[in-house]
Amino acid sequence: MTLSDWSHCPACKMCANYTDFKKVLEADPVCPMCETNVPPMTVKISEDPGSDFKALMALMKEPAGPEDENNEEESSDDAML
Repeated sequence: MTLSDWSHCPACKMCANYTDFKKVLEADPVCPMCETNVPPMTVKISEDPGSDFKALMALMKEPAGPEDENNEEESSDDAML
């Protein structure tokens, strides 16, 4: 991805290359991630791709949810056996 072509789905916020995402939606106006109807004209190039990228990185660094914590506990239990 390049910051100059940064975009996202208006419904689920999945990041995407504007050029490629628009082509996909012109063939079938359904987001491949959330399966929401997304008219191609609603997809826009980001006005502040740097901030969008930083927000995505922050989201990826957030701690795991409760579901993931249970899996970690099981792994540590297995390690003790």
